[in-house]
Amino acid sequence: MEQVELHVGPKGSVVLDAMIVSELRFLQDSLVEILSRIPAIRVCGQAGTMANALASAETMRPGIVLLDVAFPRGTEAAAGLCALLPEVNVIAFGVREIDENVLAWAEAGVVRYVPNTASVDDVVSLIEQISRGEQSCPSHIAGSLLRRIAGAGRAGLGTDAAKTKTSTSMPLTYREREIFRLLGAGLSNKEIARRLCISLGTTKSHVHNLFGKLSMKRRTDVITRAHGASP
Repeated sequence: MEQVELHVGPKGSVVLDAMIVSELRFLQDSLVEILSRIPAIRVCGQAGTMANALASAETMRPGIVLLDVAFPRGTEAAAGLCALLPEVNVIAFGVREIDENVLAWAEAGVVRYVPNTASVDDVVSLIEQISRGEQSCPSHIAGSLLRRIAGAGRAGLGTDAAKTKTSTSMPLTYREREIFRLLGAGLSNKEIARRLCISLGTTKSHVHNLFGKLSMKRRTDVITRAHGASP
């Protein structure tokens, strides 16, 4: 697994690379200025398109990606970045604090979010926490996450999780369940890669892991399972 880039700063301190993803140049420049106040952070790149974001992330391997929530197909971009570089901390910037909105970004793989009401000082504080490896979640959001997990567990055999339950009881990741549904719809690896905005190599790796967990060897088996029949 590729690791994120770490650098040694003054007095032996660890410096984490950060990348900014936004269509708005003034927002990119503003975030660069804000992040320059944090000794533990170094901005390694900026991207204004999804293609550039994925390509830059693969090359630079940042530890943090600040993703503007107004970015087109933003949750897909977040999911693609997380799949490409599992070690990255994707932070959604400018999130409206509505439960369903926050949960959608969490399901896409973001580790933290900056609310749209945050001040500059709030942004600096949050990034400093991330650079120190600290994580936290607002209590009302944590409660919503727990309720969603509990609800999925009570849903029983009617859920995707039940349909994709494996003989070895190895749970599928969010990305693997997503790929399971796309395989069930008959999409090829290339089509899945384009749909999820991830590389073909990453897609093949997920498909391989999925087949192993489901103890399957053929795509037709996945399609059959996805439609609710026994393989």
